Amino acid sequence: MTKIPFYIGTLFACFVPNSHKRHVVRGWVNCILYFPRISLFVKRIYGEFAHNVRFVRQHTPDRCVCIVNDKYYVKIFKKVPVKKLKAFADLTDYVARCLHIEIPLVFVGKISSMYVCEKLKGHSIYDFDKKYVLKHRKKIESQVAKIIDDLQKIDVKKIPNYKNYTSALQNSPVEKITSKSVLGHFDLNETNFLFDDDLNICGIIDWDGLRITNDKDKDMQIFMKYWKRYQESK
Repeated sequence: MTKIPFYIGTLFACFVPNSHKRHVVRGWVNCILYFPRISLFVKRIYGEFAHNVRFVRQHTPDRCVCIVNDKYYVKIFKKVPVKKLKAFADLTDYVARCLHIEIPLVFVGKISSMYVCEKLKGHSIYDFDKKYVLKHRKKIESQVAKIIDDLQKIDVKKIPNYKNYTSALQNSPVEKITSKSVLGHFDLNETNFLFDDDLNICGIIDWDGLRITNDKDKDMQIFMKYWKRYQESK
């Protein structure tokens, strides 16, 4: 059942010449076909049916993202089994209790491979004047370093069933867990940070890449790559 909507979305997208428009068409078709399941899912978790579903993105044929009632993110997966999504939900719940910032609490569907989480409060970095942001870049960089450090201080082997979390939802290669293993977000680009009015980081979203790694420098390298791109953009 879960494969049929993605197949139909991809079929419709084949007739669209522009690559960006193909993503949009594929995503909208999948959102429409999944609407009944999405609505029942949100009703079960949050007590309200979906009266507004807005497509966000589908850059790959394997997952679709939408916003329901302007309050909840729903991610639909083609190939990720529900069991793996539940393991991911357990991990994010554990991490949320260890960090001083907010991260989305994930709820998983019983049948379909999808999860839902509430939108976190806070401003995107693009809500601020760029000159104001760059004036406080050292403040932002020190906060990110502190968050990465806090994430890496979580004792991997104290995570319940930690051996289930050696690969991300993207089916990344499994790393052997050693005494140097840490948790990594693996997608710390500037759009995944939420700020208060004073540019204090109050939340981080998009934890799909969360996994155990032996590369302690990877998260900072990813952040600096996107941070440099932001600073050099017009």
